[in-house]
Amino acid sequence: MDPHRRLLILGAVLAGGALLTGVMPAACARLTRPAQSAARPTRPSGEPKPMLDEDIAPVLARLDAWFAANLRDRRYAFNPPASEAAIDRFQRRIGRPLPRSWRQLYRWHDGENDDRWGHFYGLPLLSLGQAEAEWIVWGKVLAELGDDPYVVRGASWPAGAIDPAYGNPGWIPLTADGSGNHIGIDLAPWPGGRVGQVILFGRDEDVKVVLAPSLGRFLGWIADLLEGGNVRLGKDPGETILREFRLKSPAVDHFHEGARRLLGAPGQFL
Repeated sequence: MDPHRRLLILGAVLAGGALLTGVMPAACARLTRPAQSAARPTRPSGEPKPMLDEDIAPVLARLDAWFAANLRDRRYAFNPPASEAAIDRFQRRIGRPLPRSWRQLYRWHDGENDDRWGHFYGLPLLSLGQAEAEWIVWGKVLAELGDDPYVVRGASWPAGAIDPAYGNPGWIPLTADGSGNHIGIDLAPWPGGRVGQVILFGRDEDVKVVLAPSLGRFLGWIADLLEGGNVRLGKDPGETILREFRLKSPAVDHFHEGARRLLGAPGQFL
């Protein structure tokens, strides 16, 4: 693991983002430039595969059915749909076209309130406002690093599919774990990947991982896991946060780790 890793990110910059998003990170070390930068990787030749055009209404219906059967209490409800104006504003803010499936996702629900997070194995679907705040934080982090995203050595799984950078403005957060790690949409893949693929990235994710080639495929995978019974669900009567919403197999506490194991991906650190 890079010896500067724990000093690199989410200090004053992330703490500010946490106030915006409602997520307080577990660690807020002061952001510090390392003494030496990692060698800049060479991008392979070629272009990534194009974004998939998907209708995710069927998989959203499957998720609706599972949540209705297993999380009946209204306290576990998602937010109402985002407006078209809010969706358009977010896309203009990041300056890149987003998949049709992403727009469908936010027409379904504008994420979750911060008092009842956890519908995706303990991880929240971020609201548009929260996703924007996280994206802004990452922009500030990269600026603090002198706009050198390779100052921390990174890697991609599969190799050549994801930019092996510490951060990239083309990575759009979908979830957050409160410690600077995300599942997100990759709009800037390397030639071995696909525009719109779903990836793991973040403070503790040296090795970025492709979870699925598209948002629809990712949500379908989640629905398969839930419907197949691969879940440990413990609901505390005194809490609305779904802290005990985890994979049954592998029996791990963090979905990112479980996803890596299910896919046969390497560990998060180099």
